[in-house]
Amino acid sequence: MVRAAVVPLLAALALFATSCSDDANPVIVGEPTAGATATATVEASPTAVAYQPSRMLPVTPVSIDYEVVDPAFEALPGARAMFGQYEGGGYQIEVPEAWNGDVVYYAHGFRGNPPALTVGPPPLREYFIANGYAWAASSYTKNGYEPGAGARDTFALRDVFAEQVGVPDRSYIYGQSMGGHVVTFSLEQYPDAYDGAITECGVVSGHEILDYFLSWGTLAGYFTDVDLYGITTDAPRFAIKIQEEIIPGLGDVNEPTAAGRAFADVVENMTGGPRPYFREGFDANYNFNFVILVNAVGAAGPANAASQNLDTAYTIDDGLLVSTDELNANVPRIAANTSFRDGVLYPEFGEMTGKIQTPLLTLHNTGDLFVPISLEQSYREIIEDAGNGRLLVQRAIRRAGHCAFSEEERVRAFDDLVAWVEGGPKPLGDDISGDLSDIGRAFTTPLEDDDPGTIARP
Repeated sequence: MVRAAVVPLLAALALFATSCSDDANPVIVGEPTAGATATATVEASPTAVAYQPSRMLPVTPVSIDYEVVDPAFEALPGARAMFGQYEGGGYQIEVPEAWNGDVVYYAHGFRGNPPALTVGPPPLREYFIANGYAWAASSYTKNGYEPGAGARDTFALRDVFAEQVGVPDRSYIYGQSMGGHVVTFSLEQYPDAYDGAITECGVVSGHEILDYFLSWGTLAGYFTDVDLYGITTDAPRFAIKIQEEIIPGLGDVNEPTAAGRAFADVVENMTGGPRPYFREGFDANYNFNFVILVNAVGAAGPANAASQNLDTAYTIDDGLLVSTDELNANVPRIAANTSFRDGVLYPEFGEMTGKIQTPLLTLHNTGDLFVPISLEQSYREIIEDAGNGRLLVQRAIRRAGHCAFSEEERVRAFDDLVAWVEGGPKPLGDDISGDLSDIGRAFTTPLEDDDPGTIARP
């Protein structure tokens, strides 16, 4: 978890912006120009009010020469290490001497936009080796928000593992954060590649994470009367605008203005409603989400082009500056470049289908405001609509932060997944589809000393 006080916002934005780049060879079709407009439909609004005409962000591809950082590492006692490069990425493989024949492919999360490609082990590395599981991980061939590259590179890693170690009995895929998008996208694209899947703090519902950060930014601009459109791909100007106008307009996280209180209320409703540790998670990511807004959505390239808030339905509680109707009618609207939401041209940013054939178990923190738990709610709808609810188990963990899980929670989830894959009953999970005000008691181990109990809804 990254706290707002770790670095000043401007310095953090500058740090990320120095390497703002994206796909080395992006496919751009019908690239919009700055100021392009599109008409939003009234049907998108639950309040039946007309939205603002939308604008598209300009797409400015930036090439970058990536370099794989030496992936060498030392094996744990009782295991052997293999590492190297393949097809533009780096890889690491670790196999215990008493290998049980199964392998876990680890899909890492978002690492910003640096040119250095790095690879590292999964969070349960020691547990895997101690219990006979091999693991393999890839750096991917590019950084940035690139779940498609992550899925393709992880799929290609299967051949490397087969050549170096042998064909496994069972293959699992384990994703964190953006790696959760890698997992769900992989299950749709490569339905026969993996026997089981697990995500933690995952972007399971796909491009919705890009819409979330864009919605965060446009909402902040609306409440502070700052138009961020047109400078989102100019990181230095974007940073200054946020530092000098947005943050002062919203106020300090501990001393918010009326606009800041309204902003927090809408974000809570947008990310799953009242729930344990929302406030702590919001406080932790209040400044940092603006950094990510620049780095993941504002950086030129596919993730920028795929972002939209055209159909975001904002909700605000009574007595906070505006009504829900007024908010939806007047918040700035930005449309995605349709080429980058095309399921053929750019399938990783197309609509998720929920057409999976593999058991999937997910963990998510209630107080995660980096990848909010509302993405799990959306994915549940997608899976149910596809008729595959039997293949999904979701667990809420009552804790603030991103990927803030205990060893016990992780081990229990993985063991339950394995038992399920090997023919056991479907594991228990949380009903994450509705009221989250007291979610997560069954699987949070241990409960935090400051657990707030049931959160009253307004």
